[in-house]
Amino acid sequence: MRELIGYDPWEAPQQSYVDAYKKLDVYWIVGIPGHFVRFEPGETSRKGADGTTYSEWGLSGSSWRRDYLFHDVESVLGFDPVANDENEFLVTPEANEQRLAEARTGQALMGDAALVTGIYYTTLFQYGIMIFDWELFLTTAASEPDRFQPILDGFAEVSRRNLAKWAAEPIDLIFMHDDIAMERGLVFRPEWYRERLFPLYEYLLEPLKARPYLKIAFVSDGDYTAALDDLIALGFDGFVVNSGIDLATVAQRVGESGFVAGNVSTSILTLGTPSDVVREVKRCLEYARPAGGHFIHAGGDLPHNIPLDNIRAYFDAAAELGATCRA
Repeated sequence: MRELIGYDPWEAPQQSYVDAYKKLDVYWIVGIPGHFVRFEPGETSRKGADGTTYSEWGLSGSSWRRDYLFHDVESVLGFDPVANDENEFLVTPEANEQRLAEARTGQALMGDAALVTGIYYTTLFQYGIMIFDWELFLTTAASEPDRFQPILDGFAEVSRRNLAKWAAEPIDLIFMHDDIAMERGLVFRPEWYRERLFPLYEYLLEPLKARPYLKIAFVSDGDYTAALDDLIALGFDGFVVNSGIDLATVAQRVGESGFVAGNVSTSILTLGTPSDVVREVKRCLEYARPAGGHFIHAGGDLPHNIPLDNIRAYFDAAAELGATCRA
C-alpha cells in the first residue's frame, strides 16, 4: 500500500485503502475497514477495548470471539433467535444496520471508482457457528436435528427481515456468506442441507429475488461443490471459488448466465515465485472462461506477509492477462 499511494498507511489508514484501491483500478470491493489494530513486533493477538480479540492481519486485524452465551446442548435448544431474550447481538436489527452502514460508508468513500457491496455474513448456517461456537453448534444440530430445526427457522426469519432491508438499498449486487463446508466437503450429508437448510434459503432469498435485476453472489469456506447445483437452482448468480475447489467445474455449471470470482491460491502468492504467481493467474483466467464473467480474487485474501515482488506480479498479471481475456 505504501508503494502504491506514496505515504505511510498508518498516517490515514482508511484513506490509504481508498487510495490503494483506486490505484489498482479494482472493480468490486467487499468493504473498507473502519477499525485498525497496530501490532508490536512479535505480537500475534490483542484484545480490543470492546472485548473483541484480534489476530494480526493487515491494518485491520482479524477479529474472533472468545466468550459465548451458550455452553451445552439444552441451552442451545432453548434459544429463540426472534425473541432473543439472551440479548445475542448478532440477531439484533442493530447488527444488520451496522453492516449496511459500513457498506454505505465504503461506497461513499469510493464514489464511482468501484462497487462496494459489503457482505451479509450470517446468512443461516453461519449464525449457528458464530452464536453457539463451532463444536456446540455441530453437536446440537447432529444429535437433536428435529429439536434444532425451530432454531434454524428462527435464524431464517431474522435473515429474511435483514435481507429485505438489503434489497431496499440502491445496489445491484448482494454478497452473501455462509460457511456450509470444510476443505473435505460439506459438513453434513447433502440430504441434510436439502431437507433442513435450502428450503429456508428459498424463503430468506425471496425479498432479493423480487428485484429482477439484482445479482446475488455466494461465498463459503471449504469445498461446497456437492451443493453447487442446489445453490444455482435457488437463484444465486455468482460464486466465490476458493483455491480448494475446481474452478473449471464451477464455471461450466454456472455457465454464461452467471459469474465466478476467485480461485487464486494465497499459498502460491505467499510461498511461490513471481513466475508461479503469473502461472496461477493465467490458470484461473483460462479455467473461468465458460462462465459469463470472472473476478480475479485470491481465496485466502491478501495478508500482510505476501512478498512484495509477488504482489507486483499478481496485480500486473491480472491487469495484463485479464485485458487480453476481455479482448
